[in-house]
Amino acid sequence: ACLVRDIYEKRNKFSKGKMAPMSIGLEQVQKQFQPVLNAYVAGRISAEEMREKVEWEKRWNWSFEGYLPIFEIARKFRI
Repeated sequence: ACLVRDIYEKRNKFSKGKMAPMSIGLEQVQKQFQPVLNAYVAGRISAEEMREKVEWEKRWNWSFEGYLPIFEIARKFRI
């Protein structure tokens, strides 16, 4: 999550307001769930709702909590 934040902040610093949109790709969340991620980033659903709607437990073996900071940074910076 720190890496994502650092990249975002450096891009913002050097872009002088002309920063192209940034995205984050995680193999843990399939493309079909992009609307769920968009809803989370927009603040319309909670992290727990996102976890359920992307079927995290069914599709991935690693702890959701380990990836939560990445999702939180995405939400904070609207990535």
